[in-house]
Amino acid sequence: MAPIFILVESDMSRTARKNGFFVDCEGRGTFGCLFSLALLLGGVFAGTKMFPPYYSAFSFETDLKTEISRAGAHFYDDERTVREILDLAKRNEVTLEPDDVKLQHVAGQLHVTVDWAVPVDFVLFEHTFSFNAKASSYMGTL
Repeated sequence: MAPIFILVESDMSRTARKNGFFVDCEGRGTFGCLFSLALLLGGVFAGTKMFPPYYSAFSFETDLKTEISRAGAHFYDDERTVREILDLAKRNEVTLEPDDVKLQHVAGQLHVTVDWAVPVDFVLFEHTFSFNAKASSYMGTL
């Protein structure tokens, strides 16, 4: 019965190689598997580092548009508008200075541009992501 077992084993290894299920039955395909796993884990790590700043920026820009509409409708002065934007940034975990907020009054409209940067520390290097949020509103109520 021993010769049948050897024959079956050798047929299985040829079949596995022919169909491409395994690179090699001796474990030589392990490097590719580990490399793919390392790439996947690296992508997940990078995503967990990059997601919070992008989510905060998106949330801040959405709230900024609402706040500027309110500021235009209620005729807020520039100081109050900047103060409201800085409070809004703090709620959205965005670090801003008053110099990062630029206000312009053009033809009955209030235009606001906010520029900021967020440094993200990856293990091997640090990268700074730059963000820009714009909003505008007509002055006065309809």
